[in-house]
Amino acid sequence: MKRIAALLLLSLSLAGCALPPPDQPAYFSRMGRFMGLIANCGCSDITSARMLADYPAAVNGRYSEAEVKAMKGYVDLGNIERWDNRAVICAEVCGQRCMVQAVVGPLGGRDTGVPACLVSERDLHLSDGIKFDGGADGRD
Repeated sequence: MKRIAALLLLSLSLAGCALPPPDQPAYFSRMGRFMGLIANCGCSDITSARMLADYPAAVNGRYSEAEVKAMKGYVDLGNIERWDNRAVICAEVCGQRCMVQAVVGPLGGRDTGVPACLVSERDLHLSDGIKFDGGADGRD
């Protein structure tokens, strides 16, 4: 019994190490895609062009200058995604209202009705795009 309890405690402690800390901002590429999808999906009144032009104001110093520069390509890609499961992706993105507010608030976008929260690596959920006739990456 003691051995089982010890193994269980060890398993739980190792599983806890696998999760990123709750206050770690989302990885810059995922954050860029998220911002592009906010505009693409219409989660706010921020247009795709405005998101691409003003996205650095939304990240508010949480990323290095190099990451912010590299983020632009991911914002652009999120802006133009047209996957077959777009409705699922957009529902997921727009449903993360406190994170959407964290992005659109600093840009002066339409309020989501909830307070902003950190767009954290642990809590940000982004489904992969699927092209039903060609696989998850969209290539045939």
